Amino acid sequence: MKSLRKLIDYLKEDYAFLTKEDIKLIIELTSCKSLKAGDFFVKFEDKSKKMFFVQEGLFKAFFYDKNYNEVIIDFYKEGDLSGDWQSTLLGQPSQICIQAIEDSYIVQIDTERLSQLMKNNLNLIQVYNQILKDILLHSLHNIKHNMNEKPKERYIHLIEDRPYLFNRVPQKEIAAYLGITPVSLSRLKRRVTQTQLAS
Repeated sequence: MKSLRKLIDYLKEDYAFLTKEDIKLIIELTSCKSLKAGDFFVKFEDKSKKMFFVQEGLFKAFFYDKNYNEVIIDFYKEGDLSGDWQSTLLGQPSQICIQAIEDSYIVQIDTERLSQLMKNNLNLIQVYNQILKDILLHSLHNIKHNMNEKPKERYIHLIEDRPYLFNRVPQKEIAAYLGITPVSLSRLKRRVTQTQLAS
């Protein structure tokens, strides 16, 4: 139970309506897994039937463009609940990869068994609906920033919203997330630093 403490705290904090019995049911659906840096939670064309909670570590979600360059769509750190939602919800082969950037420890949740329990538990339905709502809002937020902002604006927002990434993620992966080359990112960092020093 000790290894699940962060997940239990997360459930109690974010879904206060859950009873002890509800949390126990969710815990019964879990399995713990350690991944080394570079290991995959999901590979391209896998069929994913689990979501995961990050107890320790850091992950990236990405796909490959036509030139086989990585396009990073998100990062997941400690305390994040994630997965390949399209594959999980629709039962389709995954169109993305989810890979550990650091040595990581996760708690996997079996979504097929969760779906079965939801048939007789309104609280679990509410949890699942809230998870899907949060995913949708997060995706819309990312789409808005990517479509409406220039790389400099996205870079500044990343510094403000997720400063930990700059100490834990290689520069080439920050660049892949911003949609620019590592060389362009280096120039961008210099310009932003110069602007900050001048102000």
